[in-house]
Amino acid sequence: MATTHQDDLNVFKLIDSIDSNIENIEVLLVVVSQECEINYISKNPLLSMVFIQENKMGLSKARNIALKYLLEYNISAEYIMFPDDDSSFDENFFLNFPTVLNTNKCYITPIYNEGSKDLYFGKQTPNNNIIIPSDHQLIGSPNQIILYDKLKTQIFFNEKLGVGALYGSSEDMDLFIKIFNQGEEFVFTNDIYSYHPKKVAAYKNTEFKKIIKRFESYSSGFAYVIFKYRLFSFIPEYLIRTFGAFIVFLLKFQFKLAFAYFFQFFIRIKILLTFLFNRHLYETN
Repeated sequence: MATTHQDDLNVFKLIDSIDSNIENIEVLLVVVSQECEINYISKNPLLSMVFIQENKMGLSKARNIALKYLLEYNISAEYIMFPDDDSSFDENFFLNFPTVLNTNKCYITPIYNEGSKDLYFGKQTPNNNIIIPSDHQLIGSPNQIILYDKLKTQIFFNEKLGVGALYGSSEDMDLFIKIFNQGEEFVFTNDIYSYHPKKVAAYKNTEFKKIIKRFESYSSGFAYVIFKYRLFSFIPEYLIRTFGAFIVFLLKFQFKLAFAYFFQFFIRIKILLTFLFNRHLYETN
């Protein structure tokens, strides 16, 4: 596992959830701490930890530092995953993980809202469904369980994407597509899962202008992926989903989020036009 953080508000909860629940498998957790030095001592022989101190940077760049550490020290592993610093796990994850270890596939898992079995994002999906790029609503960074050897072929996160980068999202989708395009198969499993704080709770005390800015950054990341990989069939959904979210939150009387999504429709049109007429923004030589 590899994670990164810029404060200590949540990362200890992540580490505790691993330390207190781990069984049946050995875990190496690489933590890239950005200007926030922490330490944690575990007595669990199944858990090893490495703490790397760095300056503040984008999410993808920090994750790549963890990947480069694993390559530099020739670390061996079956699988790798990238929990957020506010992700958490229960005992079910570690009890059932060996059933995954016995295969040669990559996996996508559910992420639930903390303290419930309500989905954090995505939709209910049967076990063993093959996941492809058009299933992007199911794909995040914390819920991709990737065969480690596939990343040892020098696949890294795109440092233009992700929180703190030029485009504030979709580093997870970009990574998925890179591995998918190598011919790897991703299978959905409900047998293991993780948790994440509920989205509404995360925005409860955030100013409206900051929500708009954050949503715009997220929207630009997904538009980047659309144009980079020529996924133009995604555009109608990319636009329409903002109205769907607007209606849902309006009916819940969560007006701040409702109107943030309403304005995103027009912001997304502007973003699409920007990429359409500026190919250099997403094309690489």
